[in-house]
Amino acid sequence: MRGPLGRITAVASAIGLTAGIALGGALLSGGAASAATPPDLDPGFVTDASGVLGDAAEARLEKQLGDLAAKDGRPELYVILVPDFEDPGNALAWADATALRNNLAPDQYLLAIATEGRTLAISAEYGGDGVQAGPLSEDRILQIEDHLGGDYLADDDWEGGISYVAGELDRVPWPWWVWVLGVATLALLVFGVTRLVLHLRRRAAAAAELRTLEGQKKRAARLLVRADEAVRTSEQELGFVTAEFGEETTAEFTTVLKECRARLDGGFQLLQKLEDSTEDTPAETRAWTDEIIRMCAQTDRDLDGRKQQLASLRALAEGSAATLTRLRTARAEATGIQQDAAERLAVLTAAFPPAALVGVTGNPAEIGRRLAAADAQLAALEKAVQAHKPSAISQAVHEIERLLAEAGDLRDAVKAQADALAAGAAPGQTGADALELAKAAVRAAEASVQARPGEVNALALTRLNLAKRQLAAATASGDPQEAARLAASASDVAAQVQALTGAPTAPAGARFSRAAADDARSERERPVMYDEPSSRQSWQSIRAASSSDDEGRGGKAIAGALGGGLLGLVGGFSLADGSAGLIILFIVLGAVFGALSGAFGGNGGGGSSSGWGGSSHSSWGGSSRSSRSSSSSRSFSSRSSGGSRSSGRSGGRRF
Repeated sequence: MRGPLGRITAVASAIGLTAGIALGGALLSGGAASAATPPDLDPGFVTDASGVLGDAAEARLEKQLGDLAAKDGRPELYVILVPDFEDPGNALAWADATALRNNLAPDQYLLAIATEGRTLAISAEYGGDGVQAGPLSEDRILQIEDHLGGDYLADDDWEGGISYVAGELDRVPWPWWVWVLGVATLALLVFGVTRLVLHLRRRAAAAAELRTLEGQKKRAARLLVRADEAVRTSEQELGFVTAEFGEETTAEFTTVLKECRARLDGGFQLLQKLEDSTEDTPAETRAWTDEIIRMCAQTDRDLDGRKQQLASLRALAEGSAATLTRLRTARAEATGIQQDAAERLAVLTAAFPPAALVGVTGNPAEIGRRLAAADAQLAALEKAVQAHKPSAISQAVHEIERLLAEAGDLRDAVKAQADALAAGAAPGQTGADALELAKAAVRAAEASVQARPGEVNALALTRLNLAKRQLAAATASGDPQEAARLAASASDVAAQVQALTGAPTAPAGARFSRAAADDARSERERPVMYDEPSSRQSWQSIRAASSSDDEGRGGKAIAGALGGGLLGLVGGFSLADGSAGLIILFIVLGAVFGALSGAFGGNGGGGSSSGWGGSSHSSWGGSSRSSRSSSSSRSFSSRSSGGSRSSGRSGGRRF
């Protein structure tokens, strides 16, 4: 039937077929163009071209991403879901091209997900060649991609995966200065804990020492030596102040020093009782040592109480020029001291055996060293005067006066020894001669000790005190024979002091004893000697060992703190789930426990042998990730239309 109706029907069918083919071609070509060209993002933050998100889920995500963008210091996240990445087919290249097309800034990240192609990528800026970097590192982005693909998108949890990425971007790492501040705080904490540990250990050691009678005796002897040194130094300084201001002005200071000296004499008598051959009861030992310690403490308080007054009296800074002139004159006058001592010693050496001169043999050389040190202090004083530094002036003046005084004392010690030897060599001695000999011997011993403040141990000081008491008893005795005996004993003890001062042969811990009981002489007539060195250490050795132990434990505490801090760092990264605050807390706690363990436990604590780079990310698609800088350029927050954002790393991640 080829009538008009048939022709119309055929034409209509042809037109419909042509239109259908054209429409299908248009749809196909339009779809191909959409896949080949990175698309424009929809308004808002989520573009769901795959239709896998419901309206409610998309609304929730829009709100979460909007809240993230509204926070200061947080990046923005844009999300696009498409069936597949076709042109370019690489997930990361497609995401970068889409981000560049939509002009995203460095702090704006694009999450691209191919729901049917099962790949994903996050487009980000990492800096380089003048390109501004985003707030997250490439390693952090890779971690986020790993968790997103493996924990969420593999189970088609599209909303949960996008929400997870938004949450991770809400946890931007702290800036570098926060870490610097944390490290500085940790260092201060480690230092404080170490000092506290050492302080507590010293206090515990001191308390343990005081709990034993032997330790109490050592401490009493140690304090007595220090107090004697302080009094002798103050006596030297008072001599200069008296010469400068007169006896009336310094009468109060003279009285205080006399009281201190009398107190120390009593202390040395008690120490003599503790060190003799007679065994003391624990109660006596405790009472005597407590009394010595109390005497020394009172002496320290009396000296400290006058120290500020004496400093104010002298006012060295105001009269520094006159003081410098005075000390230069004193130094010039002291030039002949060394030569005088050497000449006297040469005469004595020719007339007496070396054993008689053991206490003064090295005095000329010591005088030379003190004068040289005084010259150096004079130069320092001149600089301090020119710079108007009161504290430096005071220190230099004190040192110069001390050095010159000790040089004079060393010369006087040679002279006193010469007088003592001359008195002992005189023929036909009487009881009065023996007393004069004892006085000369004690003066020589006193001069030798006076010339060496701080260099004489408790043994020599105790013997000197005994010699002085015996001499005083000989002088006061009305019995000529008793006076002669006491004078001879004082001379013998003074000779022991000279020997101990010049070349000590007895240890600080030696005990005194009399001669053997079978000696025909009486107890009081038998000479005083010291017994064989005991096996116990002197207090100086114990103190040195304690100091060395403290230093060693200080190093162990520091090593323990470092090891504990490293363990805390490793534990923090393992357990704190990336929280910077918790990581720092782990580090601080680890450092504290490590320092305590190192100081008290004997081991400094160790650290982990693994480094930050111990773990590695496998490349997605089999190729390795390189770290080259982005080739794109932009100004301020915009990006150019060419180049790569993501350091050229290949692929994306399959899920």
